[in-house]
Amino acid sequence: MFLTLLAVVASPILADKPHHAPAYGYAPEYYCRDTNTSIYAEVCVPAFAEQVTPVTLATKVVVDADYCFDEVLTVCEETNEIVEREICTYEYAREDVTAPCTTTQVTYDNRAETMKVTTCAPSGYGTPGYGHGEHQYCREEYQTQAYKVPLVTVPKEETCKLAYPAPSRVCVTKSITITEVKCQDKVEQKCFNVAEFKDSSVTIQQKEIVIGEPSCEQLTLTLPTQACTKHEPYHG
Repeated sequence: MFLTLLAVVASPILADKPHHAPAYGYAPEYYCRDTNTSIYAEVCVPAFAEQVTPVTLATKVVVDADYCFDEVLTVCEETNEIVEREICTYEYAREDVTAPCTTTQVTYDNRAETMKVTTCAPSGYGTPGYGHGEHQYCREEYQTQAYKVPLVTVPKEETCKLAYPAPSRVCVTKSITITEVKCQDKVEQKCFNVAEFKDSSVTIQQKEIVIGEPSCEQLTLTLPTQACTKHEPYHG
């Protein structure tokens, strides 16, 4: 609220009310009267106005879209076929043979070697009480020692009997069931609906309250007041 004071004017006197001083001494007297004071004012009240402004906002909208993909399905088929097959195995049996073989004949070579050896023999001399007893008498002499050395330098041909496992092939015909699995991919396109967001915009009316031109009114304000006059006492 805006308040503008224009003028102040005193209205006529309504009543006089003398104001007496105390009875003793010579104090001054005051005469007062009640008055009304009028104040002319302009009261202004601000006016509020509604202002509308268009505002564009960025938004997202939901739209329907189709999503498609290839579905691959593997389909397999099993077939059985009976075929005749020859199956062969090997059996082993003992077989005796006679074959020439070469061995080594052992011979001996007579040899002799002269060696020096030490021989000892007891001697019974000495007097009783000092050095009496049996003594050893030793001497060196040469002896010839004969021995045989085995030799394997002469081969010997002989006939040997040998045994070994001889293989024998045995074949039979069998009916065999062969299972065959054939697979192939089956491609089929599948589609389904999905939600998709797209950019969009929307315009709204933004309303706001603004202060407009004030509304003013002339008013007269009356206030009660009091006016006093001072009188000096008379001395005769």
